[in-house]
Amino acid sequence: MTASDPQRCSVLYANYFSHTQPHSVQYQEGLSFYLFRLQMEGTCHAMVQGKYETIIPGDLLIYAPDQPYELIVQPRSAPGSGGVQPASDYFLIGSGEWLDSWWQDRGLPARTNIGFDDTVITLWKHIAGEKKKVMEHQEELLDYLFRTFCLTLQQVIQARRRTKGAETACKLKQFIDNHAHEPLSLEQISASAGLSISRASSLFKAAFGQSPFAYCIDVRLKSAEQQVLYSTLSLEQVADKAGFQSYAHFSRMFRERYGAPPGEYRRSFGFRFNPR
Repeated sequence: MTASDPQRCSVLYANYFSHTQPHSVQYQEGLSFYLFRLQMEGTCHAMVQGKYETIIPGDLLIYAPDQPYELIVQPRSAPGSGGVQPASDYFLIGSGEWLDSWWQDRGLPARTNIGFDDTVITLWKHIAGEKKKVMEHQEELLDYLFRTFCLTLQQVIQARRRTKGAETACKLKQFIDNHAHEPLSLEQISASAGLSISRASSLFKAAFGQSPFAYCIDVRLKSAEQQVLYSTLSLEQVADKAGFQSYAHFSRMFRERYGAPPGEYRRSFGFRFNPR
């Protein structure tokens, strides 16, 4: 690879800062480069997708060219010490056609809490250290390091997404478990986790292999089967208590699942009550 290679990506600046004084940056008309920023200590406020958010340690911010960028750092007094708690961060600025292609193809979020991933921080330090040197083939080395850095970030973000997605799917599942006996809609289920219907359905299916509503029917049927077998409730009462809106729907779903309508299933397998 040569310096004239149009697919090369360039590190324009890379460093670590620890702010003990107020600091602000504004690019209201949008950046002309890619900006990566990882909060290490303290907090700050940054413009993320059009609104100010509080950035906490472990938060990774990625901004693409033309996106507005605003940062406000106001270090706070350290409790009990009389000093100032620094607000520290790693940041990296870059550009290049390879970076353009990588960003457009991946659809990564502007903000992700990745924690303090050792590989990411080691690469960040390596890039910052190499950028300060004056040496032969430096641009080529930085190009490869930068690509490795971007691809590593991608893996870390995707891993965090999967973990977060699984946690959210479990939250949806718990909501269904607790409310399956009530009238439920996909809107209510997805709203319990603050998601759209499509996003909730996608996360749930990825985690459990079925749609949220299919799982809701499973929960209702399992509850109904126990009541058919071991209670003296009428079958209509069983259907209502399990969360089915009509007996006809309940009977059809029960027969599809257990191979017999509820009444026949109760006569064949139900516990025989013998009141004295």
